[in-house]
Amino acid sequence: MNTINPNTPDDHTDDTDHNEIHHSDCINEGNTGGDSTMDDSTSMTTGGASAASQGKPAKKDLWGYAFLLIFPLIALMNVTLSPLFSAVLSDRIPAVLEFEEPTAITLAGSERAVEGLATLSIPTADLSAWAIGQFIAAKAILVVGLLVATWFATRVVTEVVHARPFSDRASRGLMGLSWTIIVAGLLAGLAQMPADNLIIRDLGLRDAAVSNSITSEVTYLWIGAAVLVEVLRRAVLRGREAQDELEGVI
Repeated sequence: MNTINPNTPDDHTDDTDHNEIHHSDCINEGNTGGDSTMDDSTSMTTGGASAASQGKPAKKDLWGYAFLLIFPLIALMNVTLSPLFSAVLSDRIPAVLEFEEPTAITLAGSERAVEGLATLSIPTADLSAWAIGQFIAAKAILVVGLLVATWFATRVVTEVVHARPFSDRASRGLMGLSWTIIVAGLLAGLAQMPADNLIIRDLGLRDAAVSNSITSEVTYLWIGAAVLVEVLRRAVLRGREAQDELEGVI
């Protein structure tokens, strides 16, 4: 006689339900893992975007400091190159002379009275080739010195923008800037004084109370610029020493 167990169908049903529940749990766990992966990817993307956004202001700041150097460079270049352009385009040289007392001079057939520091637009026909060449050489030395000084200053500003004001590169840049100001100023002055003296000779002003354009104010300005840059260089060196000492203590 076969005996039928009434609990068999129920047991089978329970097993089936248990398998379905287990399968559902596996699916939920898979979905949860996928969500976590998506969250990680989203956070990585957000982090990359924030890092990229943080890099943009640094570049903008660098360009801003570069513009601060470019604008004075344009102004100084205009002042330095204008005599050269005037000599080439209008056949005139704007010479700067200092008259200690009122003096009457004749330029291009017209007489005029000048006093103090005056800029004279002198026709090149009234000057010798030596005076013109010496004048152009003095301005060319000044232009080259200005370009070199701007290059060294740009190196220093770049280090400051990148939060490295006490680096060796900044110190070397200030040292190069200091030497450029000294050497270029000295050479330009030594070239400009003979040029002005030749212009005074060609205009027949040897007996007049007149001197060249290298005045005491210009000399003090040149010395002050060189001293200021040297003081900044020594401050950078002292700051680097203090930074090294603090790093050793920490």
